[in-house]
Amino acid sequence: MVTVTISPFFVPLAANPISGYDVRTVSTPDRNEYHVDMTFTGRRLKLARPIGIGAAIVGIMFIFATMTTNVAAHLLPMGDEYLTAMIPSAPDGAEPIGLTMLTHEINEKTLSVTGSIKNRTNEPMSNVLAVIQMQDTTGRFPQTVEVPVMPAQLQPQAEATFMTMATLQEKPGGYIVKFRFADGPFIPHKDERAAPITITPQPVTK
Repeated sequence: MVTVTISPFFVPLAANPISGYDVRTVSTPDRNEYHVDMTFTGRRLKLARPIGIGAAIVGIMFIFATMTTNVAAHLLPMGDEYLTAMIPSAPDGAEPIGLTMLTHEINEKTLSVTGSIKNRTNEPMSNVLAVIQMQDTTGRFPQTVEVPVMPAQLQPQAEATFMTMATLQEKPGGYIVKFRFADGPFIPHKDERAAPITITPQPVTK
């Protein structure tokens, strides 16, 4: 097969019937002479499968981590409006949690705190933590302990309990109890402990 390639040049040729063009004759290779180099094609196909499997494993691990840990909270920080929406409202418009019982014991430098709370709302709560901020008599070595309330799924108008213990560097001087959702905001609570019964001595009349 013969191919005629015409390329322009500057000086016209008088003897050339195609004036102003240079005519060259080149040979075209036969179809059987073509060869496509497939050196890397096989390698790509072999690497595609393990790369896809690895990406799938990483994706599954990431989803599992967001469901079981606080990774999502760090990657996707929640705004104040979203955090406020997590807190249900009580029917009377007051605090959603009521503190119904709170006791403590002190044994030298060890403080034990036990209490119970009530879900005052008409919606279930889950993963509620009791946050106990302990102070020693010097006020220099505070310690904060977080424990989940039990049961973890707090049904409407139901109660849950919590208990914790910690040894301070000095003798315990006091503590503060708060509540919050795990990886969420603090939950306002209301002190609903029963007033202690007091007996006023009456003078004995004869």
